[in-house]
Amino acid sequence: MKYARSTFCLFAAIALGAPALAQDSAFDLNGTWESIACELRPQAGQDGIAPWYLKRSISFAPGRIDAHFTTFADPTCNAPLLELKFGGDVNILGTSDVAPGAQNVDLIVNDYLTITPQMEGFAGFLNSADAGACGAKGWSVGEEQDVFRTGCSVMGVAANSPTTEYEVLHVSAGHLYFGARPVNGLPLAEPDDRPTALQMPLKRLEGGLTQKVGADDLRVPKHVEIVLFEQAEGADPEDVRAFFETITQKMNQNDSLLYRTVGQGEDGTWLCVNYWTSRPDMETLNAQAQSWAEEFAAMGALVDPSSFRLTSYDTGL
Repeated sequence: MKYARSTFCLFAAIALGAPALAQDSAFDLNGTWESIACELRPQAGQDGIAPWYLKRSISFAPGRIDAHFTTFADPTCNAPLLELKFGGDVNILGTSDVAPGAQNVDLIVNDYLTITPQMEGFAGFLNSADAGACGAKGWSVGEEQDVFRTGCSVMGVAANSPTTEYEVLHVSAGHLYFGARPVNGLPLAEPDDRPTALQMPLKRLEGGLTQKVGADDLRVPKHVEIVLFEQAEGADPEDVRAFFETITQKMNQNDSLLYRTVGQGEDGTWLCVNYWTSRPDMETLNAQAQSWAEEFAAMGALVDPSSFRLTSYDTGL
């Protein structure tokens, strides 16, 4: 298994900054939130975009975040690879246009950042760093080290360097949505990188407002569909985006497609992630789409049909 420096970008660029502003009662972050299912993240590497899997547990208090991420080597989240913990302050900036009630938030890691390898291969990867450049001692499976002071060169973590992530957060019906991650696997390192869409939510475990979420709440995706593909030779990426916008607008006439994220990686590969109300709803709408000849007329000139790779996951809700 290969481990790129950008591995850290997928999980650790959540940070701390200036004191938090007073929170609106409808934007109640306080409490503990956890993943509703095994989550997927795109990872840019030498062989193009590859999947990474994780589960998150994040606690918020006024002006404070403490997070615990576990990353896995498999899509069912049964083979732990490493644990990552970090903490710091939260700066709530104001209203975002991403969703009603969403807020622009700066998160800055400036307190601690610990790593615990859970596989021998990953411990060996950390031990490949020069002495003192990733932790204060050698790495062993199950042993935690704080690398905030030392940095970790093989994971792209600089020593004594707080990192800021320019985020969007949205609280709705007992769930917390972070902004969608860039498909190229890079962090939200600049204000212009702030997300314009939301990702799969976390569920509230404790603290904050008590809200009941119905089993059929359409804001909670029950099925996720992931498609990788290549654009046709000579196609303009802007035309590909416009094509997907047309198809998405058509699909949005039905309530079963909740969210869609489409983007192109540095190697040219395209990623499309669809969040559905359920697998049967997805199958029904996809079957209906087979008759959309007018909307799909441009597809042959824009997308290489032989390049499609599709995976599909139930979230367990």
